[in-house]
Amino acid sequence: MDWESYAWLKRGNRRREALRIIASSNTPLTVKEIKNKLKVAMAQSSFTVKELLDRKLVDCLNPNDKIGRLYRINKNGSELLNGI
Repeated sequence: MDWESYAWLKRGNRRREALRIIASSNTPLTVKEIKNKLKVAMAQSSFTVKELLDRKLVDCLNPNDKIGRLYRINKNGSELLNGI
């Protein structure tokens, strides 16, 4: 387990909640769908998803699209979330 990422995720309530929302969904989610479930501003949701993407905890399924990118949790994110 990556303990640095574990501590980073544990420190961030919004990051942890966003990862849980993505993990619990049966289908990939857009940033707007994540925003609606988190009840935060679009900018905060976008930043949070970008952080998760940079840490390689989620995957973007259609990175070439400018609007409506879809995200789902990957193996690293699942392992980290199960550890918390």
